[in-house]
Amino acid sequence: MTRVKRMALILVIVMVSVLPCFADSLSLSTSINSISYGISDFGWGLFPIGTNFDYNKGFHPFKSLTNGATFYVGLSFDVSSRSLGSYDYKTGKPYWSDGPTENTIGKSYFRIASQMDMYLEQGFGINPVQGSGAMVNLRLTWYSRFANSSESLNLSTKGPSGAIFNKPPFSTNEEIVAYPWLEGGRQLWNNHLAFSTYWYFRRSTTRTSNYDGVYMSTVFEYAPWWLGNNLFPDNVTSDYFRAYWELNERLTIFVIEQDNGWNWLNMELGHTNTVSYTWGDVIPEHKINTDRLRGNLSDTLYLKITGPQFIATDCYPYIQLNLTNNLYFGGVQNEITGKIHGIELRSGFNAEIHLRLFGFVHVRYRVGYDFIRGFSTSNPGWWQDAELGFYVSL
Repeated sequence: MTRVKRMALILVIVMVSVLPCFADSLSLSTSINSISYGISDFGWGLFPIGTNFDYNKGFHPFKSLTNGATFYVGLSFDVSSRSLGSYDYKTGKPYWSDGPTENTIGKSYFRIASQMDMYLEQGFGINPVQGSGAMVNLRLTWYSRFANSSESLNLSTKGPSGAIFNKPPFSTNEEIVAYPWLEGGRQLWNNHLAFSTYWYFRRSTTRTSNYDGVYMSTVFEYAPWWLGNNLFPDNVTSDYFRAYWELNERLTIFVIEQDNGWNWLNMELGHTNTVSYTWGDVIPEHKINTDRLRGNLSDTLYLKITGPQFIATDCYPYIQLNLTNNLYFGGVQNEITGKIHGIELRSGFNAEIHLRLFGFVHVRYRVGYDFIRGFSTSNPGWWQDAELGFYVSL
């Protein structure tokens, strides 16, 4: 049996196992969200180039449990312009390590990618703080991603001098350690399985999104080479294990309500810590850490001010101020010897202004100042970005 047939059989088994849960109805709630706009070399960035589709259904597989289960499928598509960093593509040696990195190439390429995130989640217990809702949710996930990389679109205006793949090393079958997703035909199918737990010890304090209490989560991802991660092309493009942990504490400072119970003004203080580490020989593009260090410890302190609800409960603005510190550590992802290690600190402050309109339109503007940039030799500096998103429920 070929590898493609084995993968098709696995997918059939997964779907057959899940479908009995929906014997009463196969209909799923549907939403379209995060319609994104694009890159400068694709229609001057004026056209939508990506979107997400969400499908979900709630049901009760265990009649003895108060909490129900959820089946979810998320589909997304996007195109982007990607840049090759200063890593030796034959060895994976990073630019910040001792000694020269000889085989580097600092050009950009065009990538088309689509993802499927499918999970089954069941809640257990009762949240002791809220007095309702699940205390813990257990989730099993299958994630699948297809991507194709090609020459940058700006070649149509700048000529062939900026090409990457029509000349060595990317036109050969040579192993490209630092960029395994660019080997061979540059078409790949990545898959991973995940087991996650989500713990809730908090209560809702407003009609917006404010809470008092604690939230915790753990995620374990497993993406071995034999899980269809050597199909397109015929080399291993993913082989790793990743562990992630998060702790979030939130406290509502004050709440001022309108006469009808809607929010007028509230303020919330929050704090989040996360820890993650990735093991494995082949890390795919979408799992690469900042500066390719395997471990990350983050700490974020934030203050959120939510303005008045108007017209409808899902129409309101908010401002969030964040102070974030990230400590990256450990070995280097996709580095062939496994002997290079590093540690770096990145710190910054940012503010986000967000306007929600009927849950359909999201207008977001962010500005920030990075005052510690780790290995980067550039000076601290300001940055900004903006986003217009849409959401449609069917």
